[in-house]
Amino acid sequence: MAAASLRNGGSLSRIARRVSCALASLAAVALLASLTGCAGYNLTSEETGIFGDGNKTLKVKAVDNPTMYPWLPYVLRSALRDEIGARQLAVWKDDGRADYEIKLRVRHFRLRGDVRDSDDKTQLYTASMSAEATVYDGATNAVVWESKIVSYSDSYDTYNERDAAEKVGAELVRRLVDRMRQRF
Repeated sequence: MAAASLRNGGSLSRIARRVSCALASLAAVALLASLTGCAGYNLTSEETGIFGDGNKTLKVKAVDNPTMYPWLPYVLRSALRDEIGARQLAVWKDDGRADYEIKLRVRHFRLRGDVRDSDDKTQLYTASMSAEATVYDGATNAVVWESKIVSYSDSYDTYNERDAAEKVGAELVRRLVDRMRQRF
């Protein structure tokens, strides 16, 4: 009988400790949330982008591609269109007048095959890219925003170098678009 009561008391104290840890965690999260609200910090996904409320139109002005890969501008345009649309930052236009125009400049792009299989086919690529974006007012052609240079590099387990390029390009564009919502 005494052994059974010790077992129950032990499990009750364990449950009480878990509940108190959970309550302490919730209190800490609430405190941090209130402090960040007081300090003026927000999530970037809650910030208004450089295009305003998301109803302005945007199109690509140009993609400067100093590489030997003629398909790279299409990869970057597609990634930019998808990312802007997914975040609802602007309404995408392919042609005609737009409220804003964006120009992408690829500064560096490199694909390197690192690992080969028994048939001497590359199966691991390292891709690196750096680029910058400039947004222009569609009516005046004045510079509205500049991203500065953004870089990204990673290794990709694929037999196709274009797959690696598309993945590194998509992540680079994601990071560029992240900057479109940051105030600093």
